[in-house]
Amino acid sequence: MTPPATETETLGLGELLRTTRLQRGLHLDDVAETTKISPKNLKAMEESDFAALPAEVFTRGFYSLYARCLGLDPDEVLASYHRERRHAPADNHLKTPPPCRLAENMKTLAEPPSSLPFAYFGFALLLLLVVGAFLCWYFSFNPASYLSYKLRSLDGQTQVEETALPPSAATSGKDSALVAPRLLELPSLTTATAALIEPRQSVEPRQSDSTGPAPAATRYHLNMAFSRDATVSLTIDDQPTRTLNFREGEQASWRAVEKLVVSLPADSRTRVVLNGISIELPPPEDDLITLAIPESLLR
Repeated sequence: MTPPATETETLGLGELLRTTRLQRGLHLDDVAETTKISPKNLKAMEESDFAALPAEVFTRGFYSLYARCLGLDPDEVLASYHRERRHAPADNHLKTPPPCRLAENMKTLAEPPSSLPFAYFGFALLLLLVVGAFLCWYFSFNPASYLSYKLRSLDGQTQVEETALPPSAATSGKDSALVAPRLLELPSLTTATAALIEPRQSVEPRQSDSTGPAPAATRYHLNMAFSRDATVSLTIDDQPTRTLNFREGEQASWRAVEKLVVSLPADSRTRVVLNGISIELPPPEDDLITLAIPESLLR
């Protein structure tokens, strides 16, 4: 149903289009889907914002499609468009919008933007970063170097605590009862802690603070310095065979009366001293070196 001419002239072309659309219960998106006109252009047509519309040939087609979609007479709509376009001022894009649109714009302006708190937070974070960077530069402080130093200190402390543990702690309770662990006093602090293991039954009592030679009952005094981590199988006299674990840089010393058998990996690169004399290890067999004293000395 086409509104009368008096209503068309009273409302104006833009208000006529908008009022008719609302009466038909249509949304701008519905009209845009039917006419293939963008919502931006439809809104400009309803607000009579001719400066926001495209060229004349496209605008006339838009008004014709919009009129047909709303059930209006396209010829009357185009006549109203030409009449308003001729009387429109040059600064049409600055004219005051209709009262209903003006009320909506004022309501929107009165609402605070929702992104303002996030902008404040981002600005404050950026300011803190700039101030922190300036203080680090002014005091010649490097946070990365400080954290690296702390981590190395913690790692060094852990290694010292682990090295302080005697190797006999890794053996079973039965083996621990057969040996008396004691730490050697090394001349340098950088040398790894060594473990001195002596059989209780083969060592005769010695006087305290004695620096003299070993008792006569001890025939063999073996000292080994490990250049790599190694797992050693040890047999002293008639005692049960034990398995001991050593780390790189550690030293160990054993005493025996009759015999002493040591088995270790072929790639351990271990330095061996027997009764104060450096000896060579026998050739490996099946990736394992077995030093049997005195049998290995007689070959």
